[in-house]
Amino acid sequence: MIQKMSLGLFVILLFFGAGELYAQGRPTSPEELLKTGISFYSEGKFGEAATLLRLIGPETGGPVYAEALYWISLAELSLGDYGGALTDLDTLEKTGGDRAGEIPYHRARCYFYQGRYEDALVSFKGCVDTLEETDPRKAASYYWMGESLFALGQLDSAADVFSIVVEKYPSNVKYEAASYRLDLINQKKIEAELLGILKWSHEESLKTLEEYQTREKTYDQAIVSYQQKVAEMLADTEGLAESDESYKSRLAAAELRIAALEASLTEANAALIELQGSGVPFPGLGPLTETERALKLLELKAAALELSNTLNRRLNGEEK
Repeated sequence: MIQKMSLGLFVILLFFGAGELYAQGRPTSPEELLKTGISFYSEGKFGEAATLLRLIGPETGGPVYAEALYWISLAELSLGDYGGALTDLDTLEKTGGDRAGEIPYHRARCYFYQGRYEDALVSFKGCVDTLEETDPRKAASYYWMGESLFALGQLDSAADVFSIVVEKYPSNVKYEAASYRLDLINQKKIEAELLGILKWSHEESLKTLEEYQTREKTYDQAIVSYQQKVAEMLADTEGLAESDESYKSRLAAAELRIAALEASLTEANAALIELQGSGVPFPGLGPLTETERALKLLELKAAALELSNTLNRRLNGEEK
């Protein structure tokens, strides 16, 4: 029983649907086609609107044909058929009519959606220069100029144009979109500044690390050098002929060198510790611990002490 009722209902709906389609498919006057096509467009039925308006052929001529071309181009623009929209806008421009003044604005929109941002920028600039201040398309043209500049990566110029929309046209429909773009541009600028600081900090950390490794290498080489000098002095019996002043001079130079190296290494170590504390990452060797640094200093001072003791023994006549 239910199946029979469902089938009957389907037949009834099909009958009325067919009747509606038949009514829409009947030949009508160009004026009626235009009115119905515009109605379809306002309802978001862009494909149906374009198809119906195409029935108004060039032979119709006059303002009705021009108006049909205008709404066809808008329907194509809404459907993403930017090439078709440009073609119909060109035809409309040749046909003339009351819509001629709106062609540059919609052509510029097609350029923008095609990714032709420089062409769009030039076209929207022309709209800004020619449209009346009270025309809402003037504010919209400013907005799309900003979008074109934004797409081209010219953020500062884009921000200037979006600011015009926000400051001069607060009641325009593009006000909220322009405000959002301004916030986004400011955020991008902050991100760029932070990335620049991070890059600089990373480069500084690498530079500091390189200086630290160079100083540590020099420090290690100095230890080896002084150890060799002590060994040579202990083994060299001819060194007894050296004067006291010569020994004192060499010992003083060694002590000064030790103090300079100790200060240099301590400075480099402190710089690395400061960088680590700031959270800046850097590869390679980290700063010496207090224990490691103390061992290195003890090793170097032991070499200097051995040299000093050797000198004192010789000065006191304990070595020949």
